[in-house]
Amino acid sequence: MRKLIFIGECNYNIVLDAAGTPVGAMPGGVIACAAAVLGKLGYDVLMASEAATDAVGDLVVKRLMAANVDVRSVDRYTEGRTALNVYVRDSQGAASSAVRYEAYPDEAFDIVWPRIEADDIVVFGGYYAVDPRMRKRLQQLINNAAERKAMLVYLPGFIGDRQPRLTRIMPQIFENLEIADLLITRSSDLEMLFGVKSQQECYLKHIDFYCRSLVNIDQTCARISYYSGKQMSCVDVDPACCSSMMWQAGVVAGIVGALSENCSGRDALLQPDASLRESIIKGGASCGCEQAKTINNEWQINL
Repeated sequence: MRKLIFIGECNYNIVLDAAGTPVGAMPGGVIACAAAVLGKLGYDVLMASEAATDAVGDLVVKRLMAANVDVRSVDRYTEGRTALNVYVRDSQGAASSAVRYEAYPDEAFDIVWPRIEADDIVVFGGYYAVDPRMRKRLQQLINNAAERKAMLVYLPGFIGDRQPRLTRIMPQIFENLEIADLLITRSSDLEMLFGVKSQQECYLKHIDFYCRSLVNIDQTCARISYYSGKQMSCVDVDPACCSSMMWQAGVVAGIVGALSENCSGRDALLQPDASLRESIIKGGASCGCEQAKTINNEWQINL
């Protein structure tokens, strides 16, 4: 069985109602949550990340371990605090943008490198993949994965409060696009990064030159689309499933799981046939809806 290696932030989400009463909490980060989903499904999953040796970090790491995720490459730092995202609902139930609390040490991403072999799948992304604090070490690991002919999946997703930083980190984003074999985005990511609402136009003008395969998750239209060159495949999903972060994490997990089971290697992503494209997006749609039904969605927020 090929290994699935996820590189991303470990954080914790807390949701408060309008009166300030906690109504829910769970480990956050789409990449970490997707790793947990696939670990529970029996895939060989490893998480490369960092979490403080505080109580919050313990919660996150224990949740990953309970999901059968290998955490030997999660650095437990002592100088700092595990990141928290706090959301406050208004009287109508809408959640605010995240209020973020973090205290990272200067020495970042000091992890034990996982063993990466040909055709393993390495998933990386978020602000974690462009943060100057850790960019050098993370890029070394990504370059090593590419040299070993692993399949690289990049998720450039951001939460809204980090948008003003985009101009400073766009060069790193393009570097990540260039090394990736498959790009997974949300429509909001494409508009935020490139200022283009049409996902097809965005793919043709800004992505195809760097990365041939794009899977886009459109929450508003309840659709998942796969673009490759002049080819496009899409699948509709149940709109009722699109209201939570766990849906998005489930979609990512389903895409990576289907990639693991149906893709022969990196070369296949240069010209994916209709069968491969459809298996990947159908896998994402199915797993996303399953995850959306697994826990109470009343308190969840959409990241």
